[in-house]
Amino acid sequence: MPRIIAIARKMYLIVISLALVVNCCSVAVASEAQQFPLFRHIDKAALAPVAKLPTMITLLVDEDFAPFSFKSADGKSAGLSVQIAAAACAELMLQCQLQTMPYANLLNALQEKHGDVVIGGPPASPQFGSTRPYYFSYAQFFVRGGSNFGGVDTKSLAGRRLGSVKGTAQDAFLKRNFDRSTLVPFTTEEGMFEALRTGGLDLAFADSLRGAFWLKSQNSRSCCAPFGGAFVDKATITHGLVMLTRRGDDALREALDAALDRLQEKGASAKAFATYLPSSPF
Repeated sequence: MPRIIAIARKMYLIVISLALVVNCCSVAVASEAQQFPLFRHIDKAALAPVAKLPTMITLLVDEDFAPFSFKSADGKSAGLSVQIAAAACAELMLQCQLQTMPYANLLNALQEKHGDVVIGGPPASPQFGSTRPYYFSYAQFFVRGGSNFGGVDTKSLAGRRLGSVKGTAQDAFLKRNFDRSTLVPFTTEEGMFEALRTGGLDLAFADSLRGAFWLKSQNSRSCCAPFGGAFVDKATITHGLVMLTRRGDDALREALDAALDRLQEKGASAKAFATYLPSSPF
């Protein structure tokens, strides 16, 4: 499985909205926008873990995975994953220290006990323990202003020129669900969005987060907007952001899951989303 939300690298200004539920093309599509949906299903009857945890743990984090983890201008670690992890440590009354490193080194560092938890980046894997996701990626269509299409279903978009970046999850999704449209693959995202802006495409299909960045950039020239709802398809475009522990560290994993539940209930997760994902365009 590709890196979770790797498309968000080196991006610092975010606009994202997330929503679920209406059937379309055998997957779900948003029926109405919600600024910060509840990503976790919480069993309110479940008891919090009682196992004794170490007083100090080391959190391993990608040094270049904005907006989830990155070095701020003052050299400190920042990001959505960092803020949520810090809140989880406070919830569990744990002392947590951050260790930043390149993405490629995270899992080896965890396996070799250079740290205790990878807090964002690599996907869930049978080789490691995994919390339930605290964030999900989605994808969406983008359209030029003034365009008028009936909807985002296969019938409405039959024959329309739909762009995607070749070899991406979004490309695979279009091939599976929109084979009645004219699919136009691009080698780069920049080329796809420029074709949309200049009329070479009817719609572009991209990761919602990535598209939101482009809409706010100077390159878009305020030409375009999200169209329809956010698509959800775990086989291709939808992946969860999780925290990873070593296999056997069940007490720590369960404690983190309990803390993440409490943070969602208290609104602390929404506060982190508001810090790094400040608005909802689709």
